[in-house]
Amino acid sequence: MRIGQVAKLSGLSTRTIDYYTSNKLLPVTRSDSNYRLYSEDVLHTLERIKLLKKQRMSIEEIRKVIQSREDREIEPIMNEVQNEIACLHKKLTSLEERLKDAPQEEKKKVYHTLETKLLDVMKLLSLM
Repeated sequence: MRIGQVAKLSGLSTRTIDYYTSNKLLPVTRSDSNYRLYSEDVLHTLERIKLLKKQRMSIEEIRKVIQSREDREIEPIMNEVQNEIACLHKKLTSLEERLKDAPQEEKKKVYHTLETKLLDVMKLLSLM
């Protein structure tokens, strides 16, 4: 696919795709006419990048995630994620304790926000 097709299918601008390509997040080849050509897999990678960006990861962190997946070196990242989950679990327990006596409306608002964030994480994990 040429860059215009990738942009249309991904909902991203060609400039954004160029940026990701120049930062080695997307593999690209050149045609005989010097057009950039992307494989269909790039759409999956772009979805992963969008979700990682939502998690406020830097381009360097995203590159590591993508490259480690390609290189099958995901164990260090898995350990990092597990440590982060343990930390978040402690924070959630603390938050639940603080909300124990809060009005029901406030609890609903907090839990709705957390649920939305958790869904983003679940989408991210399903793409990996």
